[in-house]
Amino acid sequence: MIKGKKIHEFRIIPKYNGRYFVAQFVYEIKEEIAENLDKDQCLSLDLGLNNLVAAIDTKGSSFLVDGRKLKSMNQWYNKQLSKLQSLKDLQGIKRLTNKMAKLILKRTNQVNDYLKKTARLVINYCLKHKLGTLIVGVNEGWKTSINIGKVNNQMAVPPLGETPRPHCLNFVQIPFHALRQQLAYLCKRYGISYIEQEESYTSLASALDLDELPEYNADNPKTYQFSGQRIKRGLYRTKNKKLVNSDINGSANIGRKSKANLFKKREVLEGLLDAPIRYFIV
Repeated sequence: MIKGKKIHEFRIIPKYNGRYFVAQFVYEIKEEIAENLDKDQCLSLDLGLNNLVAAIDTKGSSFLVDGRKLKSMNQWYNKQLSKLQSLKDLQGIKRLTNKMAKLILKRTNQVNDYLKKTARLVINYCLKHKLGTLIVGVNEGWKTSINIGKVNNQMAVPPLGETPRPHCLNFVQIPFHALRQQLAYLCKRYGISYIEQEESYTSLASALDLDELPEYNADNPKTYQFSGQRIKRGLYRTKNKKLVNSDINGSANIGRKSKANLFKKREVLEGLLDAPIRYFIV
């Protein structure tokens, strides 16, 4: 028994050719359907690097989850792995070394912990404010081919158990898919509707000005003009020269694009003018 849970299955899985073993305990949990959730009330998320999560709800409140610590951990990991890779090549070693396996395992555990705590923070916010729908911005292939600077062009992080290979896949290092999976799992557990929304042009359009939100067509790309513009990192200027947080502007547009009716209300979008609360994961 683990904390009152009845174990149905126990697995021991070897990793890195038996260097480490992962113990998995399989048990049933009941869905803890939350009461009094309003499906019309939504929380919209925009996922990113410096702000891992930018969120705004249909009550006009917003918050950020800091992602710089996660980004820093990843950069440190890439630097250390690059050094070990160089030493391995100099010594003519072709297999994954013990030090590399230990480093990858440490990084994987740190990232998983960060993402799960972030998902829990988001879900607890929904439960506290009776928000029955969670909308997450998604664009397959998004942020995998863009160049976001030398600092981010480091060795890509491989799946757990695979040998690292040098790539310049830029943004792929942070496993946003794992965060979305954890959010979807927790939403199902508590009875919150989970929606993934295509997010093209949401960072360019002005939510306050109710700009039209087209959908990107790779076969027939077009150039669109929007009311406002991003003037510097973190700031977006609207048509009326109002300054809002650019990531919160993006999350509001994701909500608008999802056809959630309350995101079209002026009093909700006025929440963009408030400074968002910033949360730090420890």
